[in-house]
Amino acid sequence: MTRAKVGPNARIATMIVTFRPAAVADLIRPMLRPTSRPARAPATVRGLLALILPMIVTLGAVFAPMSAARAQASAPQAAAVPTGATAGATADAAAKRDFEGERKSIGDARAWTNYRFATAERACYSKFLVNRCIEQAQDVQREELHVLRKRELDVGNAERAERAATRDREQAIRNAEFEASQPGRAANEAASRASYDRKQQEQQLRDAQRAGEAPARTANAQAFQQKQADFDARVKAAQQSGAEQARQRQENVKAFQDKQRQAADRQRDLDERRERAKQNQNSGGNTPSPFGF
Repeated sequence: MTRAKVGPNARIATMIVTFRPAAVADLIRPMLRPTSRPARAPATVRGLLALILPMIVTLGAVFAPMSAARAQASAPQAAAVPTGATAGATADAAAKRDFEGERKSIGDARAWTNYRFATAERACYSKFLVNRCIEQAQDVQREELHVLRKRELDVGNAERAERAATRDREQAIRNAEFEASQPGRAANEAASRASYDRKQQEQQLRDAQRAGEAPARTANAQAFQQKQADFDARVKAAQQSGAEQARQRQENVKAFQDKQRQAADRQRDLDERRERAKQNQNSGGNTPSPFGF
């Protein structure tokens, strides 16, 4: 694949955009550090550097979109259309985008802008037009903060878009899984319906069998009731027979007692007669009869 030709303006813009503020800070920080014997010239140099550096950053922010658009317009059409591998790599890079790192970079750039404004503001107090110098520094700070704020909003929009894309992919995966499991669910539902119908038929058969066995159960119940009635009758007859036997035993006991009493009375009469006969014999009378008469 042939490389697109890049013009001089694009190269300058690329140099400005890729110009690292941290490296510039490392270069000019020794110049901005106050010495033991301050002079007019170093303060002027520091003021010029504080004013030139924001202009460089602003020019980079202005020329970057122009150079990118020109490079894209001058690139061949074949290079503009990414292949499947390039698209996959681009998607992976977008998926692995470090938003926290970008926010940290924006925060560092904001801190660097505020530091340069504070430095420029201190340098302005050594000039004749102090207010004008501070206003210019504030204008530069506002422009840079505006660019950083725009970048921050772009990062937030990109993060929200990525989250939405992730949610869409997950929802698409869930939908695909749902659609893929649809035949299995249909089969399970059909099996459940068949099992339910089979159980209903078995219950109907049991109900019909019970209905057919109802007369037999009724006859069995009647026979049981008859047997229970016969048993109750036999129990009642046995109770009556026992009561009659008990009464007869009482009567027999009473008759036996009467006989015993009569026998005792007869024995007492016999003893009395014998005693009388013995007395008569002792008195010289006739020999008494052994039977007492």
